[in-house]
Amino acid sequence: MGVDLAVAIMAGGKGERFWPRSRTHLPKQFLRLSGDATLLQETYRRALRLAARERVFVVAPRGYRDLTLSQLPALEPANLILEPEGRDTGPGIGLAALHLERRFPGAVMVVLPADHVIADEDGFVETMRAAAAAAAGGAWLVTVGIRPTRPETGYGYIRVGAPLTSAAAQAGGAPAGAAEGGGAAPVHRVLRFAEKPCYEKAMEFLAAGDYLWNSGMFAWRVDTIRAVIARHLPHLHAGLERIAAALGTADEAEVTRREYAAFPRVSIDFGLLERAENVLVVPGAFGWDDVGSWSALERVEATDAQGNVRRGRVVAVGTEASILYNAVEEKLLVAYGVEGLLVVDTDDVLLVADKAQSANLKAVLEELRRQGLERYLTGAPMARRSPGAPVEDGGLPVPPGARVEEKPWGREIWWAVTDRYVGKVIEVMAGHSLSLQYHVRKTETMLFTKGAGTLVMGERALPITAGLCVTIPPGTVHRVVAETDVVFYEVSTPELDDVVRLEDAYGRAAPVTLPPCPAGGRLDAQD
Repeated sequence: MGVDLAVAIMAGGKGERFWPRSRTHLPKQFLRLSGDATLLQETYRRALRLAARERVFVVAPRGYRDLTLSQLPALEPANLILEPEGRDTGPGIGLAALHLERRFPGAVMVVLPADHVIADEDGFVETMRAAAAAAAGGAWLVTVGIRPTRPETGYGYIRVGAPLTSAAAQAGGAPAGAAEGGGAAPVHRVLRFAEKPCYEKAMEFLAAGDYLWNSGMFAWRVDTIRAVIARHLPHLHAGLERIAAALGTADEAEVTRREYAAFPRVSIDFGLLERAENVLVVPGAFGWDDVGSWSALERVEATDAQGNVRRGRVVAVGTEASILYNAVEEKLLVAYGVEGLLVVDTDDVLLVADKAQSANLKAVLEELRRQGLERYLTGAPMARRSPGAPVEDGGLPVPPGARVEEKPWGREIWWAVTDRYVGKVIEVMAGHSLSLQYHVRKTETMLFTKGAGTLVMGERALPITAGLCVTIPPGTVHRVVAETDVVFYEVSTPELDDVVRLEDAYGRAAPVTLPPCPAGGRLDAQD
């Protein structure tokens, strides 16, 4: 195709409609809601089908830096763009455009949200390439619309006009191949954007046949989007220009922080696309879902014969059309004689709701804030026991009187220290991670007994599940990242202080170089 393309994945957002599984410390995009990978990991993998690794960027809040790099070990740290605070998609996309233009001037910028599920990845790639081709000439802002399959009230809509002809495309600066008949997917003018409708209006849109769901996926040249921001959001543009002047200098972080604090909170749709005249849309049908609420699991997960979605240890008897989600491994969730319920069990919250009301959970969150219960919105810290008290985790006892070391990410319980080996129980709180590290001499074996997360091993990212057992030889770069509370047993050779931290969220890393490959050239686990 020959389009000079780079991808920006937008990994902000709170995912509040997936509470209590999605929390401030671990929002939806960092969760495994469908399949074995997190939504962010799936998005990154799809992005690599559009662009080379050095051309894929992730935009995330500064507080999620460690978590993002842990979940995406292949992401180059220089390609992680950190927002000082959330200001919606307008400032986030504007900031990404600055970085992409600095690295790849004149490139087409493809924007992908990090929290979507896509079934037909070949269709996705074909549609996004058509959007990029239409944007390559520089005249157009291109959005991707999804052909609706139901009267959805949770999405915005796009009304499409006639397909763009080859002559119109060339006159507007787009390649002829992006127009109808010249590419794999047609390109249309946008007539108007429509906000989230009521059910009756959504039925009208579905029956009309010329409305698409607004997917939040876009393509445009980086210089084009910066010019449109300057025209329609001059205050934002002025601040972005000051950030652009500071990129690559010692003042970059401080200037970005200062300017972001003054930015308006504005979405790219409302702030730009609804005002601009040069907007096109590429219709797509590739099994897209933004999994915006718990009810979406019925569309992306397999159901049993009674129409139930079941995750975790669940027994359902005489139960129909319910969503039963158990995130507590040592606990059994039983549903008996119910219909149309949403039941979500986590370490600190049990949610029972009418499934039909699952999209309205923000009312519950507002009530928690009113009652001063914000701790249930941020995350569930692991229950603390008194140091030295008897502990049992994963069904295996730890001897009384064991040495307990409190850590910023959780704690270590030392149950054996000999001249031949050291044994620990390690607890990592949900949303936290160990440092990215390696050992010069020490060998470790880890047996995970509880929790979900990611074990980073060199270029690999292994999903943590109960029963995972790995041996980590010297020189292996590794890190444990906890999505839920994680517990594992670690038995190592006796070198107690043999740790080299490459990155650490708690300020304990020192400037170091990566280790040489261990014998055999491996930098991964022997599992």
